[in-house]
Amino acid sequence: MLRFSLLVLAMLFTGWPCAAKESAMREVSADHARLAAMSGTWDVELTFHFKPGDAGVVSHGTSTIRPLFDGLFIEEKIEGSLNGTAFTTLAWTGFNTSTMRYEATRIASTNSIRIAETGVYDEAAHRFDLRADYAFGGDTWHQHTVIETAGVDAMSAVSYLSFGSVPEWKGVEIRYSRRR
Repeated sequence: MLRFSLLVLAMLFTGWPCAAKESAMREVSADHARLAAMSGTWDVELTFHFKPGDAGVVSHGTSTIRPLFDGLFIEEKIEGSLNGTAFTTLAWTGFNTSTMRYEATRIASTNSIRIAETGVYDEAAHRFDLRADYAFGGDTWHQHTVIETAGVDAMSAVSYLSFGSVPEWKGVEIRYSRRR
């Protein structure tokens, strides 16, 4: 029985049962290519709004986006400083061909939460629209992230936040300029 259990675990972790099906799907789709086009090194300006209506705190940093697994996913690493304290944010984003939705997982050095967003790409507006709900500070937070591409050398990401009875506000805005 132990040998069978180990075999099943090995197949799950290696993707063996799905290998043939997945290899046919490995060809990078337009949805995956849309993500890969974001790859590169970017100068970023981040504006944090810690509560609704505040003026925001501006920070500067670097975003490095790279493709993973032959373009099936991208990884983003943002490094910056906020009020003299260094921070790092990591995100992994892909297009799930089963659900036909984009999925992103985000973590940061500033807190212990993981944010898992899902959403779609709006062709007409040239933007991603992702949403998440997660527990933080004893409340359920709602996050709505809009990522707009403005050509190959600029993009922006805005995350709108809300929790409890607090109405939605622009929590963070990131302006990207491709580094030359």
